[in-house]
Amino acid sequence: MSSHPYYRLQLPHGASFELKPSQGKGWGAFATSRIERGSIILRERALFVIRDSSPEVIENCIVAAACQLSPNQKAQLLLLRDNGSKEFANMLHMLAENSFSSTNEPPDHGLFVLASRFNHSCLPNAMIPSTRADAIELYATKDIEAGEEIYFCYSSDLKAQTKYERHEYLDFSCDCKACMPGTPFQELSDLRRRLIRGLLYILRGVDLDGKIQTSQSPVIVDPELKAAAETRNIPLTSRMVLHLLIVVFLEEEGLLDDWGVEILERGVIKPVALFLSTHNHQIGELALAQDAWTKKLEVVFQLYGRKDPADDMITQMFQRASQAYAGGRPMPAWS
Repeated sequence: MSSHPYYRLQLPHGASFELKPSQGKGWGAFATSRIERGSIILRERALFVIRDSSPEVIENCIVAAACQLSPNQKAQLLLLRDNGSKEFANMLHMLAENSFSSTNEPPDHGLFVLASRFNHSCLPNAMIPSTRADAIELYATKDIEAGEEIYFCYSSDLKAQTKYERHEYLDFSCDCKACMPGTPFQELSDLRRRLIRGLLYILRGVDLDGKIQTSQSPVIVDPELKAAAETRNIPLTSRMVLHLLIVVFLEEEGLLDDWGVEILERGVIKPVALFLSTHNHQIGELALAQDAWTKKLEVVFQLYGRKDPADDMITQMFQRASQAYAGGRPMPAWS
């Protein structure tokens, strides 16, 4: 086993992880010492970046990019294996298995030797806060003990999908706690994530893919609520409540990391600054003063559906933002 090519992959100096076989997953990354929440685990630059194009063009581009690598980089590239075992049949497959895509349209694909060795979990202990094609930073979202495998989630949209939907997207079966069949946690997990998806739809007016839902795959069943969401006609008070609900569900699911909180807090704090009603503003401030997400939610629930003089202005603002995205990139799911 010590002769496996992955043992010759070059880790950063002072790396807090090692690469070794992971039962049922091929290879994975394991902590060699305790990694504290918020710590950076890996900074890596892509060996090369490929612009999105047809498979035939990409294959030629990969060969051309590989030819431009230094001798050491070429040696590292040649160590990669299909599922950690056999050599790749073609360069296109190698890129697919070892690349990360940017959020550009069309996306760029960066090939990463080390980041691609980390396995997926629907309940991860690490994350990549932003996706770039040329560089990646991986951070711990929880305290990770020595010997523990390091996981990140392969797509943020999976936070709002059921086990079946996640496995269909991944094209493999995850065995994390949220995917273990027949357990109370897994059943609650599916329910929480389905609710998160519905709440996101109400807030954004579109589904995770940036499109309006069809009758074949309903996320929102109530026609009036669906119409209000899609026309962005949701009261500002309700938006604050719904954002807090998402935070609480993510916390119960074990998915509330520091970066997610930073993004979601905008949907909780901004409405308070925008309230024109003195009553709404006072209740919003009282909710923000609470020391736990569930307590904030308890306080602000009394505002749900309550009108505010700022509602029309906010609706028009969201409608203009929606039109700007029409026919182009989907709106970010977690903004």
